[in-house]
Amino acid sequence: MEDTSLCCEQLPDGECIEVQKDEDGALIELDCQNGFPEGRKEFVAPAVGMEFESYDDAYNYYICYAKEVGFRVRVKNSWFKRNSREKYGAVLCCSSQGFKRIKDVNHLRKETRTGCPAMIRMRLVESQRWRVLEVMLEHNHMLGAKIQRLVKKMGTGLKRKSLPSSDAEGQTIKLYRALVIDAGGDGISNSTAREDRSFCEFSNKLNLRKGDSQAIYNFLCRMQLTNPNFFYLMDFNDEGHLRNAFWVDARSRAACGYFGDVIYFDNSYLSNKYEIQLVTFVGINHHGHSVLLGCGLLASETTESYVWLFRTWVKCMAGCSPQTIITDRCKALQRAIIEVFPRCRHCFGLSLIMKKIPEKLGGLHNYDALRKALIKAVYETLKVIEFEAAWGFMIQHFGVSDHEWLRSLYEDRVHWAPVFLKDTFFAGMSAARPGENITPFFDRYVHKQTPLKEFLDKYELALHKKYKEESFADIQSRSSSPLLKTRCSFELQLSRLYTREMFMKFQSEVEEVYSCFGTTQLHVDGPIIIFLVKERVLIEGNRREIRDFEVLYSRTVGEVRCICSCFNFYGYLCRHALCVLNFNGVEEIPHRYILSRWKKDYKRLYVPDHSSGTADDTDRIQWSNQLFRSALQVVEEGILSLDHYNVALQSLEESLSKVHDVEQRQE
Repeated sequence: MEDTSLCCEQLPDGECIEVQKDEDGALIELDCQNGFPEGRKEFVAPAVGMEFESYDDAYNYYICYAKEVGFRVRVKNSWFKRNSREKYGAVLCCSSQGFKRIKDVNHLRKETRTGCPAMIRMRLVESQRWRVLEVMLEHNHMLGAKIQRLVKKMGTGLKRKSLPSSDAEGQTIKLYRALVIDAGGDGISNSTAREDRSFCEFSNKLNLRKGDSQAIYNFLCRMQLTNPNFFYLMDFNDEGHLRNAFWVDARSRAACGYFGDVIYFDNSYLSNKYEIQLVTFVGINHHGHSVLLGCGLLASETTESYVWLFRTWVKCMAGCSPQTIITDRCKALQRAIIEVFPRCRHCFGLSLIMKKIPEKLGGLHNYDALRKALIKAVYETLKVIEFEAAWGFMIQHFGVSDHEWLRSLYEDRVHWAPVFLKDTFFAGMSAARPGENITPFFDRYVHKQTPLKEFLDKYELALHKKYKEESFADIQSRSSSPLLKTRCSFELQLSRLYTREMFMKFQSEVEEVYSCFGTTQLHVDGPIIIFLVKERVLIEGNRREIRDFEVLYSRTVGEVRCICSCFNFYGYLCRHALCVLNFNGVEEIPHRYILSRWKKDYKRLYVPDHSSGTADDTDRIQWSNQLFRSALQVVEEGILSLDHYNVALQSLEESLSKVHDVEQRQE
């Protein structure tokens, strides 16, 4: 049977629905729990406010519910538009509703109608979804026996044509505002199950403790109510148990358009056997701060799970694909990224690898000396030939040629060693210098024993704090000018453009220009000149040693590239490149080395759009995403001051009034 996913939004008052199709396209009831005693799983009653993607989905749901409760359904009324004959309203009722007319009564058959009031009335609304407007649940007659089997295929009379399969959703009937929650508690405690590594790697369902199901439901409903454009998708195994989940809030979806070029996919909570099976997509914003681009819960570390998650993320982010994605070393992740992001540069987090040195090498003889040799080979070599020589010396000198971890690390060197990644853009997430780390987004909010319910409670708190930090940084960058520390024209130039945090990082490079000396010309090849810059580099014990850095410069194309590759790793020019520009009388940094993503007004100037360039006449999801991104710009500008706020609020009110005018003209 094909794996199943369900695209969901909020359902009011604690109801839940589950519908999917089998291989033949027939509808199947899914294992579902919503406050029922453990082991009892049922369809719940319809409620006012439920929305469905199509009339067929609404009709099939009510049929499923009727079979569970024990009554038959018929269509009482349908309404069609006069010109297009498109259906826009309907009433579904119990087959015992009303009474037969006298002339229609078959005297050979017993009257079965009882005037039953049970029904639902629904209508096609502005979002092109079918909304339940009125519900009557009470019957005035005996109901048939409920269906007790966990999964029951319905008759061929209810089969629908197969829906087109999308990457993220598979064969799915989407029920909007229809939440699916897997039953919590299966007799196995999380702590016991997590001790078995193989269980974590190959489990086919999430480990949910008692109460986790309701916690997930409450969380998703709360986010849906308070966060417009909130998205989530849930994946179920063949038995209907929740296996994987993904969600992303509106601001994260907007942020991906701006900062989705470099992404760190953090699966450390999953791979390190944390209580919560959490994975996150993390980017870097224009202040150099981490920004959340999506969250997920995965049952296991398998290629299948990662492929599902990545495809869901791409679908949600309107086809956004990163230039660079950073992950832990994991074969399953490698295979998934090759499949979903074939043109993306996949790198292993260097700091994640270096953190494992004590664990992997701690028991070896001469550990301290070996660790220093490894660090020197990784961080201090500038050319591939230097790295290979340093690695070979380390292996031979310490006699570790048969060490499995070092051997596998060397085989993967093109994915993590800085010397092999000089042409890869990292936007500051490379951690290519000693002591630098990639910090988990939920650091200080999640520890190894943090339960799922506690994390979901802290989720909004963590995001609120991050958003508050970004808003404060925006205001600070716009309203104040940083203190200049030199007379360098490059410093003055970027102080006017960059956010405060990013300028300060660049400013440190400007200050360190004075540790460089002896800029000399080595080689000329037409318009390209190679310079040698010497630098006094601080090493252990506050001692300094002199190192040489080669810098390529071309005045005709405005290109300057240093062998240290600071620009690709961190997004700004290094002290060595600045020395060469200064040596050649250049007073301004070339435009190509001033990144828009670091500018203080970046979000105002750039409206990301991953669509084909024109709005689809029927793609309301695309409309929603684009409108939200534009509205978010107004919001972020509007909080800079009271004057900004008043203008933004007035503009939004005027826009809403104009939209209402369009609606009135169409009536």
